[in-house]
Amino acid sequence: MNKKSIAINEERLKNTFIELVGVPCPSLDEKEEAALLMQKLQEMGMETQMDSAGEKCGGTTGNVWGFLKGNVPGAVRLFFEAHMDSVAPTTGTRVIERDGVLYSDGTTTLGGDDKSGIAAVLEALQCVIENDLPHGDVQVCFTIAEETGSYGVRYMDKTKIRADAGYCMDCGGHPGAIYNASPKAINVKLTVRGKSAHAGLEPEKGINAIMLAAKALNVLPAYGRLDEETTLSVDMINGGLASNIVPEACEIVIDMRCPDEDKLEKLKNETVALFRNTVEAGGGSLEVELKDVAPGVNLNAGHATVKLAASAAEKLGFPVSTGFTGGCSDANFLCGMGLPSVLLATGMDKIHTTEERLALADLNNTARWVLGIIAEATEN
Repeated sequence: MNKKSIAINEERLKNTFIELVGVPCPSLDEKEEAALLMQKLQEMGMETQMDSAGEKCGGTTGNVWGFLKGNVPGAVRLFFEAHMDSVAPTTGTRVIERDGVLYSDGTTTLGGDDKSGIAAVLEALQCVIENDLPHGDVQVCFTIAEETGSYGVRYMDKTKIRADAGYCMDCGGHPGAIYNASPKAINVKLTVRGKSAHAGLEPEKGINAIMLAAKALNVLPAYGRLDEETTLSVDMINGGLASNIVPEACEIVIDMRCPDEDKLEKLKNETVALFRNTVEAGGGSLEVELKDVAPGVNLNAGHATVKLAASAAEKLGFPVSTGFTGGCSDANFLCGMGLPSVLLATGMDKIHTTEERLALADLNNTARWVLGIIAEATEN
């Protein structure tokens, strides 16, 4: 294959991006975006399917799947993923271009998170198909409700995945940046139980659950960033029924993250033990509820999935980096399903704000990167 002959259509890519962000796509109501993407994939001649993930989480549509059968036997089977929803305000996005950078008009987010990923994947696929380029099996999935809890991938049927390497197109930074590690995340809900009493007539007969919870929080040795890979954040607290009642219960939710599962388990156990000892010493009791938020991603730089993306970026002349991100994404869940997956940077910047922006150079390079990964997969 003569790789120099491969060129993306930059004008088409820009127009595709503008079209995608102009469609309303709030989390759990991505039906218009899904219909548009189904149409685009079908027009390319790809095998398409919409799953039932939305039915399981109260959404108006499911995830959109596309499949392109390979023409190179033995090529690495690829899976590209990006999410359809954008954070509010997202309806009616009007794109403004200034000096090679795309912005919204300031009344909405731009939607580069994550239409930059979707548009780049669509353009790369279009190039492959219209130029009849060599390629292995390529599977795409555009998911729902990532912004509100990765519900699309949570409720994805993992038996539908037919790939060896996964690439989640959903991260800030310039193309060439690969995030191959992120933490396992859990929520620890601690309910402190005390005893109610009238706050004015006989407060001494009560056991104040809020004050017990405060004492327990005060004995935590640290919070926030504990080390380079571990975080503990007290994120929610709720207690009390009225201003004249000694509170009987107080709930606290703590977010804990670490890629080392043994280390995370130790942190959780130590935190619960500190709380329990303090609460029980004050005459109260403690109830503990654990919730797995996301599995971890921990692929080393030598993993085949990482090396394939890195090699493609190097051949394009992009500066390549690998690294750890403390956030969790759909890639975490794909890894949890057994598909080695990493996050790839798409150039999105100032996301989740009305100042969000996307350089056209980054959008174009993201599409080139996807195309390069598809080409690289035929040589591995």
